[in-house]
Amino acid sequence: MGPSGAVPTTAVANHFDVLLVGATDVGPSLAAERLLRARLGDDSAVTVTSAGIDVAPDDPVPEHLNELLAREGLAVDGHHAREVDATMVAEADLVLTATRNERSAVVRKVPAAVRRTFTLCELARVATSLGPSALPEGDVAARLSALAQLAPVHRVGTAPPVAEDDDVPDPGETGRRGYEKSFAKVRAAVDGIAWTVLTPPDEPSPPPPEIPRTPPSHRGRNIGLTVVGSLVLLIMVATGGALVVAGTLDNRLERFPDPVALTDRPPPLPPAEVGGPAPVTILVLGSTNDVRTEGDQDWAAAAAQTDIVMLAHISADRSSVNVIAMPPDLSADVPGSGPGTLRSAFAQGGPTGAVQTVERLTNVRLDHVALTDSETFARLTDGLGGVEIDLDSRLVVDGGQTFPAGRHRLTGAEALAWVRGDGVDDMSRSERSAAWFRAILDRLGDDDVRRSPATWLRLLGIVSGSVAVDESFDRSELVGLLTSVRHLGPEEVRVVPVPTTVVPTGDSATLVPDAAPFDVLMEALRTDTLDEHPAAGS
Repeated sequence: MGPSGAVPTTAVANHFDVLLVGATDVGPSLAAERLLRARLGDDSAVTVTSAGIDVAPDDPVPEHLNELLAREGLAVDGHHAREVDATMVAEADLVLTATRNERSAVVRKVPAAVRRTFTLCELARVATSLGPSALPEGDVAARLSALAQLAPVHRVGTAPPVAEDDDVPDPGETGRRGYEKSFAKVRAAVDGIAWTVLTPPDEPSPPPPEIPRTPPSHRGRNIGLTVVGSLVLLIMVATGGALVVAGTLDNRLERFPDPVALTDRPPPLPPAEVGGPAPVTILVLGSTNDVRTEGDQDWAAAAAQTDIVMLAHISADRSSVNVIAMPPDLSADVPGSGPGTLRSAFAQGGPTGAVQTVERLTNVRLDHVALTDSETFARLTDGLGGVEIDLDSRLVVDGGQTFPAGRHRLTGAEALAWVRGDGVDDMSRSERSAAWFRAILDRLGDDDVRRSPATWLRLLGIVSGSVAVDESFDRSELVGLLTSVRHLGPEEVRVVPVPTTVVPTGDSATLVPDAAPFDVLMEALRTDTLDEHPAAGS
């Protein structure tokens, strides 16, 4: 598989083993096993089996599940629940779990399985996002194998805004209605995978219905959160309906000369309705160290250490924030210089050069620029007591501490070591930064955090002392923007890595935008329809 996750145009697989894993082996994993086996057909070279994490020898199949499968013409006669073990995982070509908890448990058993282990809904979302044409021609086993190869590359870009959307919880004692909801989600996910694998690439057909979403929870509703890029969290604490921190935040922010007072620019994005607010797009540049804001030499030094370039887009109706992560070494045409990268544009022209280059690359007008240092991520992580991150490989940090592949709670220093690890290329670093950011957002939604004003004020102090913004982003606009999005919670913030590919250039390679999906993403940004873009997890 190439750097962009490409697979051959034709493929053959002699056999392919799929293992479904649930909390028990008489719930969603069994339903998914029977449905997927039926959808793929008995004559395919795919073997589908199921197992559970916590299994009793004589676990019966619940009556409600038996009835639901019977409606599909499927029987569970002779099913004997199995407890998953390391051998089953190691021998499977693809492991699909009912929830993220089982996914973590599987990877703990066999760390090497991390790149072929997904929740059922996670793989279904990747599959339908890619579509049948992304897979090579071949038999069912070959196309399913190709999907399994592509999925690790695309799993971050299709992550849902609400993490629970990746789960199909075991209905347990919830009664008939609970089983019906669980079964509907399993069936939709299986249908999405089957549609992608079974539909010939040259015979497009309508995709199956979307997987039912997890009902919105109340978490984060009493705490306002907005995001200005991957490393800039402008945090508000709303108590009793009162915004208490906007003035404090404004007073602590450093400002630098306006870099967006330019000519020959893309047109501004229009408001959703006449007289209403317009979308806001902010360019965020994150350096590995503290950023000074005076002098060309300082910009060059900051650019040399820049490891984050992001576009934070706040929708016109203020219902969501989408953060587009861009590798600093992404190739771009630098005005006045010619071919270069986003990093070199910042080095040569400071924020103004970065704005000109990004606007030329994306044809999107930028409203403001924010500068920060990537240590902010680490300080936020420590302020939250650590965050949960799925490691795709072993992590060794200073001092010799080792974390095997799998899900771990990491400190700020440990997460920073993972993002900047030896041998991590620019594209992977951008994806890891986005995953870290997502983990911080998830942690912000946890009960112990969202119910603690002291924690939020501490986090505010961390962020506001680490951010510089352009002079045109004045107090009035800043307070107005924060006020308009104070209702947002972590689930309304989506992180989208920009589509890229690698092009050989002589003895080296150049990281460039992947033209077709990049253009689609930028068009969604220009038209303020990112929430409808598949990569935004909608």
